[in-house]
Amino acid sequence: MMPAMRAVPVRSGTCTAWVAYHAGSEQPVGLQLRPGAGLVMVTDINAGAMVTWGRRRTGAYGMAGRRLRVVLGTGESYKGFLYLRLILRAMLRAGLGRDAVVLSLGGGVVGDVAGLAAACYMRGVSIVQHPTTLLACVDSSMGGKVGINTGAFKNAVGCIHPPRYMEAQMGRVAALPVRQWRAGLAEAAKMAACLDRDFYCWLAVHAHDVARRAAPAIASMVARCAELKSYVTARDDVEAGARACLNLGHTIGHAVESGMNYMHWLHGEAVSLGIVLMANASHRLGLLPRADAAQIVRMLASLRLPVRRPLGVDAARLADALSADKKNRGESVCVVLLRGIGDCVAREVPRDAMLWAWAGAVHRST
Repeated sequence: MMPAMRAVPVRSGTCTAWVAYHAGSEQPVGLQLRPGAGLVMVTDINAGAMVTWGRRRTGAYGMAGRRLRVVLGTGESYKGFLYLRLILRAMLRAGLGRDAVVLSLGGGVVGDVAGLAAACYMRGVSIVQHPTTLLACVDSSMGGKVGINTGAFKNAVGCIHPPRYMEAQMGRVAALPVRQWRAGLAEAAKMAACLDRDFYCWLAVHAHDVARRAAPAIASMVARCAELKSYVTARDDVEAGARACLNLGHTIGHAVESGMNYMHWLHGEAVSLGIVLMANASHRLGLLPRADAAQIVRMLASLRLPVRRPLGVDAARLADALSADKKNRGESVCVVLLRGIGDCVAREVPRDAMLWAWAGAVHRST
């Protein structure tokens, strides 16, 4: 059984949002909304029984205004202008005002599109995040980065719009399909590898416990991720410095997703491979001891995450995807390298160096 609610304040610039993790239906922490405000719930087709829970939560928030629901499909193909417009048109047609609230009930795609809709509608309304995947719980629902893709350009249109509140019913999140669960562990491993050696050591020791979803281990892991996210976003709410460290593994990861047309691999799986390549590149550049690089690969493998590149993405497709990365600087791209476990640095490197790292990676058959 999951422990009782644990709430962590996550700061982004001058904004503070409570992030709560629990098993049941405790009262929301630190959230005050206008009782007569309208609400749009954005979900995906996998939300299922969580929709009923979400409706109960709006009652706990004391909101009695007009309510509507927008349902998206699943996957990165729904993270685009078409579905952003769908949400905004629904809000306009319902006559929602500037006191409206957008409630996201889904994974990272739903949270990104709903968050951007909230940021754009009437120059900004409140967003409440209720993540239903582990990946969203430990990373994407916190801190306020929201956005959509435009073709091969991942997250090319977006902004920083922190949530008023984030709450996850971990009892349901822990019931995710095994592949979705493992994909979420990649983001927790990323935070540990780039920010906190002690957390990394804890995660390495408890890899079996979190993989089999032992409640005490889950509670400790998600709370620590929230604390680390708050530590970073409180110091850099616009990704101008320290927050860039949270992109560890994402430059290559996004390129892999794009190169596979956002099919076959989940985001967390692509990030896992990106972390492996950046650890190996960091070692070859003389920044990271060989033992640390090998240890990172072993931990990701122990979480049953990909550590070898897929056959379906060749160097040419990867080069095209890297050229579309929003962190490009001319012929260079900004990546996060490791100087040790829990110690990272953002640097500009030639795109050719990324292709070199890719070519040196061992491939897998699927």
